[in-house]
Amino acid sequence: MNNSRWVIAALFMLSAAPLAIAGTSTHTLGEKIARKGTGDVPACAICHGDHGEGNLKAGYPRLAGMNAEYLDQQMTLYAQEERTNRIMQEYAQKLSIAQRSAVSEYYANQTAHSPHIDLQSLPPQAAKLLQVGAPNRGIPSCFSCHGDNGQGDAEGIAPIAGQPAIYFIHQMNAWRFNARPVTEGNPMGVIAKSLTVQEISLLAHALQ
Repeated sequence: MNNSRWVIAALFMLSAAPLAIAGTSTHTLGEKIARKGTGDVPACAICHGDHGEGNLKAGYPRLAGMNAEYLDQQMTLYAQEERTNRIMQEYAQKLSIAQRSAVSEYYANQTAHSPHIDLQSLPPQAAKLLQVGAPNRGIPSCFSCHGDNGQGDAEGIAPIAGQPAIYFIHQMNAWRFNARPVTEGNPMGVIAKSLTVQEISLLAHALQ
């Protein structure tokens, strides 16, 4: 009886081991790419920070805490050259599908810092666009989609609070000139084209 119990326990441990190893391997793979890179791709941390916090001065966006599927989708768009950035296209193409997925999961599990946006301290025009939008021009408020303080959500809506102003402006211009693909009925393309250059700049610096 004791021998039978030992054999059953051993078989159970062996059958469970691949699952544990696979889970650990995925996390380790994502962390390795993020912190050390691969043979062909340097560490993501060089630009995006040790924990995916981004770099405001250099204009590199925050990745920490973002939805994994959203991050993976963006990497795929870079790899397919549907989203343009020479560096990101090159790196995304050199990473395998599994590597892109692993590093996306890694950053999704990092702790995100989303600063509080104090509407009272902002220029009135920026505060209105964030909270109310411009209904007369068909522009919804930024916070109606991106969270009540621009922090994004777990369903894949990207955070805008705390992102570098220069990055925000660049992405809005990409949508204005059809240089960045969008889904879900093309909301950002329409919104970016409806905002003025001054409004985009106001929002970028208000959110940073």
